[in-house]
Amino acid sequence: MRQTKIYGVARANKGEIKRFAKFAAVGFSGLIVDYMLLNLLTYFGRMAEPVALGVAFIAAAINNFIWNRLWVYPESRSEPKRKQLPVFLAVNAVGLGINELIFFGFNHLIDAMLAAVPFALISSHHQGIGLNLTKGIAAIVVMVWNYVVNRLVTFRNVKWTQRDSDAGVESAL
Repeated sequence: MRQTKIYGVARANKGEIKRFAKFAAVGFSGLIVDYMLLNLLTYFGRMAEPVALGVAFIAAAINNFIWNRLWVYPESRSEPKRKQLPVFLAVNAVGLGINELIFFGFNHLIDAMLAAVPFALISSHHQGIGLNLTKGIAAIVVMVWNYVVNRLVTFRNVKWTQRDSDAGVESAL
């Protein structure tokens, strides 16, 4: 496995892979905020699902901006927040559009598939499962979008890193 091209690329970009892992962890924390708020607003607040999706997504985006700036891209703190936040939110707004398209494209299909499952437990509660399953699919797609575009646009001033040097310090390209 160490002789594969993917391994070589990963090894040469170890610093960026670490950064992506941090980005994914931040995204996971945002996903928790997103899911909790979505379910609270939908099931306890009786808010319409598309509106609840939007509110929860925006709250998660703000959470993610804070943690990305503090932990994933600490070098970016030299840039003013007033410049970065609107760009970050614009990237996430496109992500929200992707999220909504996936929701509208797949939620009814997944609900219909789950309703056809003969198990009484799943069939009687399929709407909650379908909503959350659709949200999970959208989260994966949007995470890839957000990482790539935020890395290239929002946090473009942060130098790309190569593999750790022998001293354990990341070297800039």
